[in-house]
Amino acid sequence: MSVVARSLVRLYPDAFRERWGSMVEDEARGAGWKSWPNLTAGIVDMWLHPALWPADSPTQRHRRVATMGITVALAAWFLSHLAAEQASPQPTDGVRNGVMHGCTTLLLLGIALVAPRPRPTPSAALTLLGWALRRLAVPTVLGAAVVVLVHGGVDADASPPTLRTAVLAAWWIALGLGAIQIPRIFTGIGADAVVPPGTGRLRVGVWTLAAASATGGATILGVSITGDSFQLLGAGIGVGLLLLTGVCAGTLRDLRDLPLAS
Repeated sequence: MSVVARSLVRLYPDAFRERWGSMVEDEARGAGWKSWPNLTAGIVDMWLHPALWPADSPTQRHRRVATMGITVALAAWFLSHLAAEQASPQPTDGVRNGVMHGCTTLLLLGIALVAPRPRPTPSAALTLLGWALRRLAVPTVLGAAVVVLVHGGVDADASPPTLRTAVLAAWWIALGLGAIQIPRIFTGIGADAVVPPGTGRLRVGVWTLAAASATGGATILGVSITGDSFQLLGAGIGVGLLLLTGVCAGTLRDLRDLPLAS
């Protein structure tokens, strides 16, 4: 099997490779380079449907869907925040801001619904604290440094362009790292520290996230297209939020088709 095919197989989720990895490798070895497109499509499909991964129990599936929901919520928040920072003033800003505030509220509600519940024990609290410190230390320090610089007497308008660019880049890097690392906390933490939500709460939470992504995406896309000038970045963000809605819709279908116990 070629190096490319072997690398692609490694991109499948661990649970998938443990169950079917050898079979996929055999098929890739027989098909050669012609297997690369199918492998790529399979990787994307599997990561978009964590509820379908091989699992030892319904609880394990719940944990995976909960992590996916948190990832979608944070990605939607990041994109919405980016759109708000880059948007040009429009006559309908009041209406748009009201809609986006409503979407933010829905995202927070969705996270609260899908997030695993910490067990009420000292050991669970210490475990959560340890994971949070390991995963969030870098983005927290980086973001705090930017806040100190901005509010510590540094005049952004009078600063050299290089410094302004560096501060802005550091801020967005901190936000992006935080959005990436938070889901990793829930993938790494064990069942002895958190309890995943049941099927009913997962469904309501994912529906809430879908509503937030769809509303926010449609609003940002509409403003970007119908405003005084076409905004390519805003349109791309709107499309990205609508794609996240599709991810939620696929997860809801998986939850409906699989007999996940509450």
